[in-house]
Formats: sequence, structure tokens, C-alpha cells
Amino acid sequence: MLLKSPAILKGFFDAFLPQVARFIDFTRLEFVDKERITSDGRKRTGDLLVKTRFRGKAAGFLIHLEHQAQPDTDLARRMLEYWLLDWREYNLPVYPIAVLSHSRAAPGPGTPLEIRFPNKRVLQFDFDVIDLPRMEAGSFVRLKNPAALALAARMKVNPQERIRLALDFFVSLSETAIRPKDQKLITNFYSKYQPLTDQETLQLEMELGKVKPDTAREAVMNLTNPFIELGKQRGRQEGLQQGLQQGLQQGLRQGEAELVLKLLARRLGALSGSQEKTVRRLPLRKIEALGEALLDFTSPADLTRWLRNNRNS
Repeated sequence: MLLKSPAILKGFFDAFLPQVARFIDFTRLEFVDKERITSDGRKRTGDLLVKTRFRGKAAGFLIHLEHQAQPDTDLARRMLEYWLLDWREYNLPVYPIAVLSHSRAAPGPGTPLEIRFPNKRVLQFDFDVIDLPRMEAGSFVRLKNPAALALAARMKVNPQERIRLALDFFVSLSETAIRPKDQKLITNFYSKYQPLTDQETLQLEMELGKVKPDTAREAVMNLTNPFIELGKQRGRQEGLQQGLQQGLQQGLRQGEAELVLKLLARRLGALSGSQEKTVRRLPLRKIEALGEALLDFTSPADLTRWLRNNRNS
């Protein structure tokens, strides 16, 4: 998980929860890797529990990554359940955070969760919400912050600015003081959610050549090589798949044409060379239609008439 890197985790709090970051002891981090289960026996996915110290006292930070096609209207209740289970199991005050990375922004914050009666408020549960689809990626790829750079891939992106976005991402990453291992982790995360087409990859390479000074361009190129190679590989795979599909369609069309030609010869006698060529050039759907129509043919004139009516339609 991306945030299991201490440098990226610190960057996450610095970029998205700076008021909380001031009180966390980042020199004392313990990531809980234990598989955690909900009260009804379901496996919890997308959760990261970090034990650390908050204002000098032991505390836990629950970071829940919500990644679904549609925002979940029941998120607040699930966050409450996760918080309660972790609080009881580890006997620590737990600070809950939900990071939303849906394909579109959530309809509203969904917090706090309250239960009120006429005489009292029984419950008020609040948690921080980082709603990535509501944020502009262009603002975050210019930050020298490892978490902001990675999570920008899940933010709002203008399709017309994808090349500019990728270039800013790599320039900022090259200037961010983190380990090569973390740089690779961030690059892989970004490329997974913001892949470039083969043409976009070529455009990016051209833009990289304009980076100045030379030392900066070299640093950026070292980072982008895996990303660009992945884009080229993806382009080759897409081209291969497209070629295979076209080959299968072509083979199917040729097979259908040969079958229809045999049926026509059996029903009408030998066909002329020009008629055979015309049938073989028909699209698959027309060849299939001819296979049905020939059952009603009684003379070569019927075939001539059908080809004339369907050749260009």
C-alpha cells in the first residue's frame, strides 16, 4: 500500500491534514498488518492502521481508502464500526480518515454522523474526508510532496492537459527528496491510474527534451524511462490485440464468403470471376445476408440483381 512508506505517509499528512501533522511523532510509526474483520465476519479492505504518538501520547490513525465505482452512502456507519473495532482491539484513541478515490466526487461529506433524541445527543461521530475526485490534479503535481504527487493520479484531470500534467509530475518528483524506492512506488502508482496512450507517450518524450537545464532533464528522464517504456509496451499490446481482432474478423469473413460461394455454385451453377470477387469483397454482415437470400434465387439474374442492390449499400 502506498501510504506504508513513512516518507509518503508524512507527505500525506503534510499535504492533506497539516493541522494534524504538527502533532504526530513520525519517528515512531508502527503499521498494523494484521487482517482485520468486521463484526459480521467480512474482511476489511483498503484499511491502514498506524500506531504512533499524538501530542506525546500513544494513538492510532485509521486511514481507510474507499475505491469503488460509486460513492457509498453508508460510509459514515462503516467508518464508525471500523473505529470502534480498532479502539477496542488496540485500546488506543483512534483518529479516523477516509480517502475517497471514486470515479466521480461523492455527493456530500457524509459527516458527522449524529443520533439525537429530544432530550440529548446520543452520538456524534466525525472523521476527516479526503475526497480526491473533487480536487484539481494540476495543483498537486506541482508540489514537492510524495503523497500529493501520487494521489494526484486519482484527482480531477482535464483530458486536454494530460501531457502537461505528466511532465509537471515528473519534474516535481525529480526535485522531491525521497528514496529511489519511494520514487519508483509513486511512479508506478501514477502510471497505473493515469496511463498514456502510445501517441501521448511520444508527445511526452518530445516535451521532456525541452526541460532545462541539462541536469534537470537527465534527472527527469531517469524517472520517466520506466513510465515511457510501460506506455510503449501498452501501445504495442493494444496494437497486437487490435491486429488479432482484425485478423479474426478477416478470417471469419473469408470463411463465410467461401461457404456462400459454394452454395451459390450448387444452386445456380458456375459463377463468373467478377461475381466471385464481388462476393469476397462484401462485409461480413452482407455475406451473411446473401447466405439467407440465395435460398430464394432461381436464376443467375437473381444473384446479379442482389449484388447490384447491395454492393454499395
